[in-house]
Amino acid sequence: MLELLKRQITLITVSGIPVRVDNRWVLVLILMTGITAASIQSLNHHIPGSILLGLAATGLFFASIFLHEYAHAVVARREGLRVLEIVLHPFGGLARFEHPPETARTEFRVAVAGPAASFALAMLFAVFIVISSYIETDILTLVLFLLALTNFLIAVFNLLPGYPLDGGRVLRAYLWDQGKDLNEATVLTGRCGQVIAVGMIVLGLLLAVARGEYFASFWAVLVGFFLFDAATSIIQEVNSEENVKAETLMGLPATVPPDLTVQRFIDEILPMHRRSTFAVADSGRFLGMLVLDDLKAIASERWRTTLIRQTIRSRANEHFVHAENSIADARVLIERNGIGAVAVVADSGQLVGVIYAAMLRKRA
Repeated sequence: MLELLKRQITLITVSGIPVRVDNRWVLVLILMTGITAASIQSLNHHIPGSILLGLAATGLFFASIFLHEYAHAVVARREGLRVLEIVLHPFGGLARFEHPPETARTEFRVAVAGPAASFALAMLFAVFIVISSYIETDILTLVLFLLALTNFLIAVFNLLPGYPLDGGRVLRAYLWDQGKDLNEATVLTGRCGQVIAVGMIVLGLLLAVARGEYFASFWAVLVGFFLFDAATSIIQEVNSEENVKAETLMGLPATVPPDLTVQRFIDEILPMHRRSTFAVADSGRFLGMLVLDDLKAIASERWRTTLIRQTIRSRANEHFVHAENSIADARVLIERNGIGAVAVVADSGQLVGVIYAAMLRKRA
């Protein structure tokens, strides 16, 4: 049953980005439509009309959530990140990227884009409220007020300093910029997210016991549990990667000899191994990484005379990890070097394997 509720469908594609929802979203859509319709029924006195207005308001609410996440995606693209998808869940949304931002500045810019968009939407709906009040459309004014309020609350809530909220990502960017390790900063902000989640759950229970506000209590507790689960998941992911050695995940390398010509590499090795990055080794000793994009700069008439050793990115710290290093170390280097892979070497310098970004995504 739980798997059925979490099953995702593609709702629409915007700017080449698929926007997906799961079945839980449909349940929340129906629930929020009913609640909004009940809120305006006293002014409308027309049940079908109230339901239609409730559906329209709920649709605008989720459109606001989408624009919040789309703002993240737009800024991420400007910063050179590839956006994989936008997922709308019952309590908000998530823009997923091919890899995390590579610098603290990029992390900060991407993080603040969402709350900025929500604040802008709140102000826009506030302007519409003034217009609606002027022409005395009470029902529309109420709907616009609910939309302005929810967008304002979304912006404020997301600025709380706990990962995976946007405020937590801003805090992570700050800690990262101040010299903390990215994984350490992620765990710390994830702990903050857990504290915020517990605070919401406690607040929800207090609202129910002390004030009898069962509806507000229900949502506060529900969102608290959702946030706690998300924060716990990211902490477990980081901690598990720090405790697992790179050699347990690596695949056998498709080693390319340095004295092979580019033509022979293209004819003999590339058809057998459809990769964009290859490790180059001489008598087993790691020399550097061969990136297919680098070969595109070589004219085809030179392929027969150009050796692989002339095209590789020479061995550098960002190109390899030791077999005893953690998967977390490999992930950081892959995000940093921009080539989607990292070699795994023994203490002697011998190439023993390669870890590709796709392996880390499958593991996650």
